[in-house]
Amino acid sequence: MEIEQLKSYFSEKIEANLERITEELISEMLSFYHFRFQDEEQKKITTEKFRELVQIVLKCLKDEDVKDHAFKWGEIIGANSVQNGGDLGRTIKGVTIYKNVIWSFLFEEGRKIQINQEELLDIIIETDHIFNNMVHGFSTSFTNNAEKLLLESRELYLKISVPIVPISQKLAVLPLIGDINEMRSETLIVDSLDTCVKKRIETLVIDLSGVYEVDLIGIEVLFKLIRSLNLLGVTPVITGMKGELSQTFINLGINLKGISIYSNLEQALKELQFF
Repeated sequence: MEIEQLKSYFSEKIEANLERITEELISEMLSFYHFRFQDEEQKKITTEKFRELVQIVLKCLKDEDVKDHAFKWGEIIGANSVQNGGDLGRTIKGVTIYKNVIWSFLFEEGRKIQINQEELLDIIIETDHIFNNMVHGFSTSFTNNAEKLLLESRELYLKISVPIVPISQKLAVLPLIGDINEMRSETLIVDSLDTCVKKRIETLVIDLSGVYEVDLIGIEVLFKLIRSLNLLGVTPVITGMKGELSQTFINLGINLKGISIYSNLEQALKELQFF
């Protein structure tokens, strides 16, 4: 039998048994994941999604382009799994169930017309790429979620890494820790200025004793922060500046004249008559 005839035969059989295949898929998935529907609405939505899966296979056998449809289906299922705390591995294992149910049906119908293994294999290959596209969709959802969590973690880190500590009503300390790089620069400047305005800070002590690396961008950021504080009427004070950093300012011709600089935070607070 020609491949086109076989595809036509199997597509007709799938169409005629659409509900049965859908029910088998759901039954196998519920068993595998040890899951029960919470209500009829959840059951209805799940049934619609798995009916759509069977229809994608059906359209494939009718020579319709279902690559994007299969990918989108997988992406939606992957997103649902992410929402429910699922993991990629178990989600992908579900594809094995899809294949078992649908391919078992194809084998069953193939035996009825006594087609040979080679012909049946051709049909299996026709449908297999659908499941690969679905896996791609699953993976995309989980990857997007991982990137989102990473971005949120980075933003949280940046927020935490600009901790302005009020010492008195008009005096605060900005203890910088780690390296000052391009990623931190915008957060450092914006959050510092915003906090100074909101808390009506008049003097901000920038403590650099915990800074272990500053590149040219970091130097520029510090200088920009100092100038911005001056423009806001906030007096910047620098403490804990290491010799290498001081030398870099000099080499770059950056003038810190008029800026109070102390060797450590304790000395600065004494000079500012905090204690």
